[in-house]
Amino acid sequence: MVIYKKVCYFIFILNISFYAQAAEQLNALTEYLPPLNYEQNGKVTGFSTELLDLIALDSGITLKKEILPWPRAYSRAQKEANTLIYSMVRTPEREGQFQWLGPISSRHILLYKLAKRKDIVVNKLDDARAYHIGVVRESAAARNLIRQGFDQLDLASDDENNMRKLKHGRFDLLLSLNWAAAYNAEKLGIKNEIVPVQLVAGQTDYWYGISLRTPPAIVRKMNRALNTIRKDGRLDRLRQKYLNDFQN
Repeated sequence: MVIYKKVCYFIFILNISFYAQAAEQLNALTEYLPPLNYEQNGKVTGFSTELLDLIALDSGITLKKEILPWPRAYSRAQKEANTLIYSMVRTPEREGQFQWLGPISSRHILLYKLAKRKDIVVNKLDDARAYHIGVVRESAAARNLIRQGFDQLDLASDDENNMRKLKHGRFDLLLSLNWAAAYNAEKLGIKNEIVPVQLVAGQTDYWYGISLRTPPAIVRKMNRALNTIRKDGRLDRLRQKYLNDFQN
């Protein structure tokens, strides 16, 4: 009986150790959205990724990062334990679906057109209803247009694909984060061929969304680490490294 109790106690301690260890590792899911998050030379990087690395280091948390199409990443982050998704807009419909870490950066969403398309005239957002618009499926920006009754939407998995479609005239307008639009246009050699025509959203921020099945203590610890990184200047230095060219 004594041996049996000792074995049971040993198993109990192992289980506690296993779950504690598992809780200190997060799956970090993201999409291809440079310069915030993207893959380079087989490594997930970008502003939001490097900031997350700093937060994890200060919190003593291990990250397993993966780039996926946004709809798949979003679905997994809602269902799986110890999972984080970024860069995400904190909207009312998402508020109760995640725990939140942030804010981490500002967000300006605009409509773009090819400069040569003189036939496209947008003086206010309602004017854009007359045109086909390229958006990222399941993104907050796309959902916002759908809520407002926009129905001529061309859905794609990421912003780079949409920029390529705009280049080839597959639709009239592109809905995109300003930093992503500048990055992708330069990558495709059309930086001087696109122009912004309408600001759609400029009052929201990006956050990390953490699954509800993640221990709240982990989320609190990471928010404390982010506050420290913000106060000691590391956040500003990282922002300058990535975003200076894209903030206008």
